[in-house]
Amino acid sequence: MVTGAVTRSARHPRRALPPLDRARGVRALFAFGLSVGLVTAGAGIHNGVFAAMGCYIDAYGARDPYARRGPLLAVMGAGFAVAFLAGSLASGRVWAMVAVLSAFAVTATLFVETLHLSGPGSYFVVLVAALTAFLPPVGLTESAVRAGFLLLGAGLSWLSAMSGWLMRPHAPEEGAVASALHSVAAYAEATARATGTAAEGNDGSGGDEAGAARRRAYRAVHGAWSLVEDARRRRSTAPGPRLLVLYALILRLEPLLDAVTDAARRGSGAAVPPQLAPSLREAAAAVKAGEEPVRWPSGAEEVGGAVLPPPVGGGALSSELLDTALARWPRPLPPRHTLRTELAHLLSRASPAPVLALRVGLAVAVGTTLGALLPVLHPAWVAVGAAAALQGAGQQPVRRSWGRLTGTVAGAGLTAAVCHFHEPGTWGTVVAATVVHAVARAVPVNAMFTRMLLNTPVALLLVAAVLPPDETLEELALYRMLDLGLGLAVGLAAAVLLPGVPARRVCAALARAVSAAGTALSVRLGTGTADSAAEGVAWWRMKDLWTMHAAVPAEELRSTGTADRLWPAVLAVRRLLVPRLLGGPPAAPDPQEGARISAYVDGLASAAREGLPGSPEVRSLLDGRPLAATADGRSAEVRHRLRALRDALRGDGSGPDTGK
Repeated sequence: MVTGAVTRSARHPRRALPPLDRARGVRALFAFGLSVGLVTAGAGIHNGVFAAMGCYIDAYGARDPYARRGPLLAVMGAGFAVAFLAGSLASGRVWAMVAVLSAFAVTATLFVETLHLSGPGSYFVVLVAALTAFLPPVGLTESAVRAGFLLLGAGLSWLSAMSGWLMRPHAPEEGAVASALHSVAAYAEATARATGTAAEGNDGSGGDEAGAARRRAYRAVHGAWSLVEDARRRRSTAPGPRLLVLYALILRLEPLLDAVTDAARRGSGAAVPPQLAPSLREAAAAVKAGEEPVRWPSGAEEVGGAVLPPPVGGGALSSELLDTALARWPRPLPPRHTLRTELAHLLSRASPAPVLALRVGLAVAVGTTLGALLPVLHPAWVAVGAAAALQGAGQQPVRRSWGRLTGTVAGAGLTAAVCHFHEPGTWGTVVAATVVHAVARAVPVNAMFTRMLLNTPVALLLVAAVLPPDETLEELALYRMLDLGLGLAVGLAAAVLLPGVPARRVCAALARAVSAAGTALSVRLGTGTADSAAEGVAWWRMKDLWTMHAAVPAEELRSTGTADRLWPAVLAVRRLLVPRLLGGPPAAPDPQEGARISAYVDGLASAAREGLPGSPEVRSLLDGRPLAATADGRSAEVRHRLRALRDALRGDGSGPDTGK
């Protein structure tokens, strides 16, 4: 395996943050201000705080298609209300609070992980349950009234989150496709700059500029496919005109991404057409604006086995292209599954969700216990901090927790300093909290410090508005820092002491993906045409493997290296499923070739099931399994990529990212 020192800046290159999402900020301003303002005017600021808690559902679903965002946010709003009532009923009893908060942490994590709902995981569900659990106990009637105010805030936030559907119903998918086009353009530029050296010394871990750009490009294209899949209705009917355009663009983008990866593998960045990146960026800007891209880079189509007709006159779209794309729909998207199938998959060995959920639940249980037993001012923040440290699939918890803590300290200090000289009244609190909340929602999700810097004053202002007279905001701010710091420490301890995703689950997901890809390939070679069912299953298993790769531990405190060891195999499987191999016009069937490929891939899948890539168990099983070379067009390319997969499983650095 290729080794060597890799600088921190190479592993984590600095990138400019995306601009503020002004539309999201305006929607948050409307929903938060209206709900909190109405409740405050009619029932007082102490009830307006509960409406503000309901508005926190606007943290979820911002990147999901409207077709699934609406139902999922409605379920999330109902979950907020149930968590609120359960926390209220458990108030005053330590062990009941521990049980309720940990149960909701586990359930919410499973819900978010299974349905891939964009947002901060179970964080706000735990927040809602924890805040009400640590309030003084009240009767069921009062709890129901408070929950009603929460539902009002959640309902208005739901309306604001869905309001964009009226003007641009496919805006989330357009954003994902535009991001994919832009990322492939950046990858093409990085490959061209690294002519002759882009592939040297790169084991697929993203240790150089081209490797990091490659990973971002594949992540963006995978995200675009996922959103187009999510935009499908439960029945696989024909897509609408705009969705068909986006689908056709991704089909056209796939061979470009594959061709750039081939150029990087060969170290021939000069083979990347110079007009590729500017044309893709121009197309990305058009798609992002809701328009149709005008031109497409000429000379950038795949070589042999063309799936789509070439651009006409340099145009990105044509009636012939759309007709061909419609005939392929919904390939390669996986088939729809019933709720029973989804639940069975959730609990299968290839799913990381149960392990992640249990780890969050245990951390929240410990944080809740400490918050109830220690003399802290606002113990709910201990439980919330424990949950916050483990969001994001447990990757880089130290960095994320440090951003949360420093942002909280800065936000608390700023709030205390301002309020020391000027105490806002009731409506001053509502206005300030509304404006700061809206700005926080417009900030990019990866700007953790800035988001916490803005979120902290909102929480402090609302809680301070209902504090007893003998408690000051300065004292509240101090305890906010201490309580959250304690909770984050509990979460980090859980990340270190509790096991992450077991290796057997990682291996099971990899083996399933390898096996499904092999089946699709063998059917294609054996019959001469692609089988839509086999192709759909292969992409479904690929999606599971991608989810597993995002969930495996990559913590700074307890680095397992699993993510970096798994990535070359993820990329090798992904490159077996490109239209260049599975699509294209019918070819001469070769049943014997299909059977040989099937047997070979079955051996790779069996080896992958026995250990992580590069482990002695896998290497010993793969030694002595040569794959005969051939010069027969597509079969030769299949063999090359199967050898790359074998080498990636062996962990010897000769996977698809190198030129070996």
